[in-house]
Amino acid sequence: MNYLAHMLLSCTDSHQMTGNFMADFITNKEVKTLPETIQKGIELHKKIDHFTDNNDEVRKTTRLFYPTQSKYAPVVVDILFDYFLTKNWALYCSIPIIEFVNQTYDKLSEHEEHFPARLKTLFPKMVADDFLMSCKNEERLVKTLFHVSKRAKFQNQIHTAYDDMQIHYERLDQCFHTFFPALITEVNQFCQCE
Repeated sequence: MNYLAHMLLSCTDSHQMTGNFMADFITNKEVKTLPETIQKGIELHKKIDHFTDNNDEVRKTTRLFYPTQSKYAPVVVDILFDYFLTKNWALYCSIPIIEFVNQTYDKLSEHEEHFPARLKTLFPKMVADDFLMSCKNEERLVKTLFHVSKRAKFQNQIHTAYDDMQIHYERLDQCFHTFFPALITEVNQFCQCE
């Protein structure tokens, strides 16, 4: 899952949310220096990724993208799932999305002191770009895919993933609405989300 989903699945705990957010930016050595509450958020992030990567529906859907996206197919599906979450937000959260996003930025800002150095530099730019809304509509999704394509280490076709989404739209939609509730159930066992 991508940023928006990870933040939604952090419940309302700002420490857990911070750990979940910074998990991909931090080394194992750095994790040990953090408060336990933030470490729990990092553990949650790993559980979400593990559940997603091993879900049969997600695997089947991801395979549809391998012919064009190759090794980046899982990355593309993660991004597209944030798009589907944004489109269907009211089904999964009672707080309006803009309110949730602004609250999340505030909560993350409260714990910037715990961010690794690179993230401390990146975070203000990410917020200025409204990164949690990077998949809020088709125009923004295309832009996001283009930027991810440029940042990827290897040659890729990520910028064409929007076209792939159009081809596989029904399958993605069905997969998301089957998988995401199962993911919520899994997360609830870990952090007792309401």
